[in-house]
Amino acid sequence: MGSVGTWDRSKRGRRRRLLLAISVGALAVALALLAAGCGGGDNTTTTTTIAQPDETTTTGLPGELTTSTETAVEDTTTVTSMVEDTTTSSTVAGETTTTEKLSTAEQKLANGHIKAMGFIKKVWEQDGKRYISIDYAEMLTGQAAIDAAVAAGDIQPGEDLPNDYYIRNTNHDLREFQVAGSVAITTATWGGEPDRPVTWDEFLSFWSATPPDADAAFLRDSPWWIERDGQTVIKIDEQYLP
Repeated sequence: MGSVGTWDRSKRGRRRRLLLAISVGALAVALALLAAGCGGGDNTTTTTTIAQPDETTTTGLPGELTTSTETAVEDTTTVTSMVEDTTTSSTVAGETTTTEKLSTAEQKLANGHIKAMGFIKKVWEQDGKRYISIDYAEMLTGQAAIDAAVAAGDIQPGEDLPNDYYIRNTNHDLREFQVAGSVAITTATWGGEPDRPVTWDEFLSFWSATPPDADAAFLRDSPWWIERDGQTVIKIDEQYLP
């Protein structure tokens, strides 16, 4: 019996020592965690709110309250980039121009004006504005004139043209243009005077029911050169034909 009681007491002593060791270990761990929380090491807990520009946020360690103002730098950079892209697109769009497709009978001059020859079919006024209707044609010379005349069947291969020119008109579409109030007009045959300046009223009379004279009536069948700035005719000249 005495040996059993001794074993029980010995067993209870070992249990007390084990519980004491566990308590001491737990206390040590708790102290370590407390020290880490208060010491601001790698395990520091920080609460941060992502702010918009100029928004006040709260951040700090446990037990501390820090008020600061943050600016969303990355967002600002993104917005700046978008503004630059928009400006570039706007600039490109602003520089975009529409290029007019010219007829083969037209030529663009150094000053940007467009020049062409054709047969004027109608001249009129409407709502205080002046207009002409013209059927474009091409005046060819040299070998190009001969080739065009042969292709059209007007002469045979090997034949020469009576005059060193050929007027080709394969498209009879009519084009209407407004005429400037300051238009300059000249004739090459009226009254036997070359490069004769005429007024708009005189030019208008050539296409009236009662032309001023026989020479004026003939002008309806003559080819004319026009020069236009955009869609407005600023110059009209009769082409002399030998």
